[in-house]
Amino acid sequence: MANNKRNTTANSSQENGSIGGNMTKRAVEAAKKTTDTQSLKQEVANELGITPGKNATAQENGRVGGEMTKKLYNKGSKKSNN
Repeated sequence: MANNKRNTTANSSQENGSIGGNMTKRAVEAAKKTTDTQSLKQEVANELGITPGKNATAQENGRVGGEMTKKLYNKGSKKSNN
């Protein structure tokens, strides 16, 4: 019985994540249309003190990508609210 309860909880989490993921994806895609992503990558990398690329670690490149996504999401969500 405990197994069934865990599966139900996992399914609910996946469904909720899917909904939030779609909203995030739409906001990021909207912001990408009006953003020079190469410039944004350099800006974020400079803020973090990272030189992105093949000589950086996966963690460093991931931090740059994650911060880019946050900035694009914020820009896209503000645009859709206006």
